[in-house]
Amino acid sequence: MASKYLTLSRKGDRFWGLCPFHDEKTPSFSVLPDKGFFHCFGCGKSGSLFDFVMEMEHLTFPEAIRHLAEQAGIALEEETEEDRQKRTELETLRDLYEKLAASFNYILVNTNAATEAQHYLKDRGFTTESVEKFLLGFAPDDPGWLYAFLRSKQYSDTILAKSGLFSKNNKDYPIFRNRLIFPIRDWQGRVVAFGGRDLSGNSQAKYINTPETMLYRKREIVYGLFESLSTVKTENSCILCEGYFDVIAMHQAGLCTAVAPLGTAFTHDQGKLIRRYAEKVFTMFDSDDAGRNATKKALIVCESMGFESRVITLEGAKDPAELLQEKGPEVLAKACLNSKSGFDHLVHSAISLYDGKKATGKLQIFTEVKPYLDAVESEIVRQSYLRDLASYLQLDESTLLRDYMNRTTDKSIGKREEQFRSGKGFDPSLGGWKRSSDLYAMLTLMNNRFLFPTIRNRLRVDDLIDEQAVELYTVLEDASREGVGASDELVLNMIGNEDLRRIVSMSFQTEEFTAQAEPILEESIKRIMLRRLEKVRKNVENLIRLAEKDGSVSVELSHLLLEKKSLDEKIAGMRKPEHV
Repeated sequence: MASKYLTLSRKGDRFWGLCPFHDEKTPSFSVLPDKGFFHCFGCGKSGSLFDFVMEMEHLTFPEAIRHLAEQAGIALEEETEEDRQKRTELETLRDLYEKLAASFNYILVNTNAATEAQHYLKDRGFTTESVEKFLLGFAPDDPGWLYAFLRSKQYSDTILAKSGLFSKNNKDYPIFRNRLIFPIRDWQGRVVAFGGRDLSGNSQAKYINTPETMLYRKREIVYGLFESLSTVKTENSCILCEGYFDVIAMHQAGLCTAVAPLGTAFTHDQGKLIRRYAEKVFTMFDSDDAGRNATKKALIVCESMGFESRVITLEGAKDPAELLQEKGPEVLAKACLNSKSGFDHLVHSAISLYDGKKATGKLQIFTEVKPYLDAVESEIVRQSYLRDLASYLQLDESTLLRDYMNRTTDKSIGKREEQFRSGKGFDPSLGGWKRSSDLYAMLTLMNNRFLFPTIRNRLRVDDLIDEQAVELYTVLEDASREGVGASDELVLNMIGNEDLRRIVSMSFQTEEFTAQAEPILEESIKRIMLRRLEKVRKNVENLIRLAEKDGSVSVELSHLLLEKKSLDEKIAGMRKPEHV
């Protein structure tokens, strides 16, 4: 059973593999097949076959027994009414999604209603083989079709309400109309959700997904992994793309290890899933700002989990789907042959953004790369990276290493960041939210999402140190890109953390975050900006010390002193009573 979830190799009387319950680079997870027992010598987790299935499938003990019985073809009798109802609902939803995926596909392939979708796919260079492989479909424009169709198949209103396919405010109005449909399958090939691409040109949301349901947790699903799984196992690697079309384009070009996270960020849970089957990850996100940010975050996640990470940068196109459409599969396949290591990519990307000849530029480049260095587990590898970075920046290696160590062990900053990241910086009650400017600002934005496009130009996600605030910023970014800002229900379902989802849900039920929202945001943002300025000033002070020590030219030192004076004035101004 464990081999269904992990890549295992036999040594003596045991099977060994990478533990799915914690991050590791060398196998410490062992299975005794004769006894049906597993144990991890790294994290200490152990148990029976039932315990393993409960963890992997997020099941209760009775559900795990039933799951294993079904796999073995054994009938079970005793079951509580609650368990029976939950199992029935889950099975019914699975049946609904499988049948609906087949129906959407039939409509796309065989009906005149999907003529526009057929032409759209053809114009973008996608073949009938790709449509079949990824089970692409089409949702008709008729707003009454889906509800009538599913009711005719004897699905109850209760199940349809839990399916995520209809508006929360109108039980028979579908969220997918006149859209190309992408079935989202888990690693076992079960359809658990749908994505839809607008074809009308009138919708604010180009792409939408079904919200999270009993079947679907976005942060735990990797699009295309089922279709890629056998090749990923064989090649021990995968290519991480940004969207549905990118994955399909890559497969069509013969690069059948391509997968995609669902949203803008590659999550730790998705990394754990891929880590079962592969040790190397190539990232290939879009070349825009969002794509560059996604690449940086994915590389940090990959490094923290022990992947060998590399980056593919396409020339002459912003993404694989565009290159497939304009140049064809052969050109796309050739373009993916060249890649850089994750570290080299981050350094070169930072050098392209900042002037590495100036002291301030050197510090900005170092600051950009530091989160990746922090994620490196091996001290030997980290020192090697620091040596290379010192060479890139033309700095003394010992100076760079000393500065890195000072920043890593800064107790005052570390203590404050840990306080926010651990959730101990505030009490999750309405009155306690004000203790974190980060979280309070994000909760205010969640309740006034129309303000986010303006605020995002002033406030970067990197300015936030509260982990929960960072997650909400990411959700707001996803919601803005997917056009679901008007729906509280859909936005709530985009939040993976249950405690945070509860806090946001509670905030929707009070006027605290809607009354005088803009003045509240101004106050919160000023506090965050003050923190940012203080951090920049500290960096400048470090550069001044370096410039004085290294005997830098007076012009550069004069520039730094003027910059510090300007920062001092700005910080002093923001600290006046009217700014507190």
